[in-house]
Amino acid sequence: MTNVMALDLGTTGTRAVLFNDKGEMKGSAYKEWASFFPSPAEVEQDAAAWWSATREMIVEVLKKTKVDPRDIKAVAVTNQRETIVPVDKEGNPLANAIVWQDRRTTKECDFIRNKIGKEKVYKIAGLTIDPYFSASKILWFKNNRPEIYNKAAKFLLVHDFIVKKLTGKFITDHSNASRTMLFDITKRKWSDELLAGTGIDGAKLPDALPPGKVAGNVLPGAGTGLDPGTIVVAGAGDQQCAALGVGVTEKGRVKCTMGTGTFLLAYSADVKLDPTTRALCSCAAIENSYVVEASMFSTGSLLRWARDTLGHAECDEAAAINQSPYQVIDKKAETSPVGAKGLLFLPFIVGAGAPYWNPDARGTLFGLAAGHQRGDIYRSIMEGTSFDVKKNLDVFKEMGLDTRELRLTGGGSRSQIWSKILADA
Repeated sequence: MTNVMALDLGTTGTRAVLFNDKGEMKGSAYKEWASFFPSPAEVEQDAAAWWSATREMIVEVLKKTKVDPRDIKAVAVTNQRETIVPVDKEGNPLANAIVWQDRRTTKECDFIRNKIGKEKVYKIAGLTIDPYFSASKILWFKNNRPEIYNKAAKFLLVHDFIVKKLTGKFITDHSNASRTMLFDITKRKWSDELLAGTGIDGAKLPDALPPGKVAGNVLPGAGTGLDPGTIVVAGAGDQQCAALGVGVTEKGRVKCTMGTGTFLLAYSADVKLDPTTRALCSCAAIENSYVVEASMFSTGSLLRWARDTLGHAECDEAAAINQSPYQVIDKKAETSPVGAKGLLFLPFIVGAGAPYWNPDARGTLFGLAAGHQRGDIYRSIMEGTSFDVKKNLDVFKEMGLDTRELRLTGGGSRSQIWSKILADA
């Protein structure tokens, strides 16, 4: 039987999943990795850890399923987007990767805004100017670590880094490239105008292929357990893949992924832009189609922060009854009434994404009083993020998008109370 393998490199870890030719999952394996926070505005990861964890999980899923590697037809990669790492010509990292959540590049964004202009960037790339996107991170290396910038053969996204390790080729795909702020989403090529305006050397970017095209073959000695010569397919960004996976392939359907952040994606056959640049437009996982997107940076990461800073009792209780701490947190949130007893939470701990695009915004817990309990704080987080989603859905409607059906995915969707709060909002 023919099988295919998917490698999903998210913000917090990597998952290898094996499917048969009927689309049935035969097995999976997952491993977390660490993020580093040199300052409150900075988020980094070790790209070598991506590759180490990915290799381990490929080996583990092969061991679990007892599938002969020769029966795996192809491997595809999906990934956390925008995160960028400089590499040498062999694909070895020259510094830690700057993660999509990182907000250090406000000066670089000001430079792009003054040199090129917000409207021109949006018209070409479908993106607003924000530290979220890769171009500002590459510029940061050029301005602050010129020795790294000059030495770098390429700047790679997570997808590209893994493809390089598997195949030896520098390849990205259109959906990932369209999140860099350097890609012309209409012409589907690197934009000469944006490269010239930013001063970024286009030779330091990988070749861009449509999603689903063959990127290369697994190299001998890759250390993955995969059969040398196995086809490696250019995948797509994780949010575009999630949209495809839940059927956002026609008008009227919107995908809402509640993971580390929340990402709303609606299908569009053509480039569709918002006159006030609140929503984004990027290349979809399906060739020659698009997604309109609203990106909110903090959702699951907020509850993880609450777990780690406030939820020690919930963690202890969860361990005693063999449950996830989040299940116990849900129960505590259920004890709080609608409105969380007057607590209002603004979910901007790493700046505000859509529709505000304010990198200087910060999280706020407003109305805290002596009578509040942890359950009220947990519920206020769920309510604050849910109203952020509603605000962005209202923007989609103002753009004329059909939003009759919202399809919920991601870790947050496993929470019944959070899903209900979102539906009520």
